Amino acid sequence: MVVHLPDARITRFGDERWKTERFRVFGPEAEPFWSAQERIADRAWDLSQRFLPLPYDPASLLDFGVAIRPRHLPLLATLGRTVASIMPARPTARLRAFVDAQLLITAQTDAAHADLAYGSTALDMAREGTYHLPDGVSGIANALARSVRRGGSAIAYGRTVASIESRRGRARAVVLDDGTRIPCGAAIAAIPAQNLVALAPALGETYRARVASLPQRYGAFMLYCGLPAGVVPDSLETHHQVVRTYDEALGDGNSAFLSFSEPGDVRRARGGGRAVTLSTHADVARFERAYADGTLPTLVARYEAALLAALDRVVPGASARAAFVESATPHTFERYTGRLRGLVGGVPQTPDHTLIGAFGHRTPIAGLFLCGDTAFPGQSTVGASLSGFNAARAALRVL
Repeated sequence: MVVHLPDARITRFGDERWKTERFRVFGPEAEPFWSAQERIADRAWDLSQRFLPLPYDPASLLDFGVAIRPRHLPLLATLGRTVASIMPARPTARLRAFVDAQLLITAQTDAAHADLAYGSTALDMAREGTYHLPDGVSGIANALARSVRRGGSAIAYGRTVASIESRRGRARAVVLDDGTRIPCGAAIAAIPAQNLVALAPALGETYRARVASLPQRYGAFMLYCGLPAGVVPDSLETHHQVVRTYDEALGDGNSAFLSFSEPGDVRRARGGGRAVTLSTHADVARFERAYADGTLPTLVARYEAALLAALDRVVPGASARAAFVESATPHTFERYTGRLRGLVGGVPQTPDHTLIGAFGHRTPIAGLFLCGDTAFPGQSTVGASLSGFNAARAALRVL
């Protein structure tokens, strides 16, 4: 990944070159921070790869005991602390913006609020290793579908879950919108917690109140562009983050994430062209107000201009040569994915809402489990996969 700050271009290497690069950009005064961050991340990665079933509860006592090792105990010193607690007392605008921008796309918050252990791990994604998958996210979905069928199960396409039935505190059936009733001994809801409470009233008021209190505000504004052959150099890195100015809050067009299709990927762009997806965090309430008062077109145009400017920062003049440009607002996400209000990215990973304080995969209904970006450990393919593993393990025990 390449990060474009107002006064610097930083390549986030995943190997030893990162030490040279960060020293060049941030200087020796930032080295104690990076060293501490990597030490914490090494322990946290090791613990996460043992499938830690957080948040802790009596039902997961055995799993918790199997996962914890003496080498993980220093992580106790991170509890209640934020990433900012290990940063220099007076960080430069460059260091603060870089760290905040990286945390915003991995932890949904900035260094002043991101949990220290979670944030250190999130900052470490590039060092641990990231991968470009053929067909992108659709490749993951298709692989999951093949796995489901190999296991002898079926997928109901074009259907919506209308309700989840329970009896005497235990999940009994999933009911589809066409009236089909599917009896079950256990159910896993791979949806946001906000959607789950609407499907299962028996979850109770305490659970519903906790879901309502989750501090989510972000949706995503997306721009999808098709660029003709010759516009994007084949040598260009495929992932970029752009911060326009140090003087404004991140998100809402001031920061953007760009992902280019690989050269020669004819499944995403034909004739030697390149597809590029651009996104910025968007305040959902702002779009709801604009939708209500009729100013949505003006707001959309402003966000589009900001993201096209980010594209031109990475590939000068690219926006003027785009053959295809289409945008998506939080309302788009709500319409096509069903996510309430179009909220994406899960819960900001603050000390109060991650690890021990995280929103877990268990629910008050026995046999009903939650996975996805609102369950521990939160957003990203890595996070959602771990939440799915925890939910599946718990469901298998019920069955």
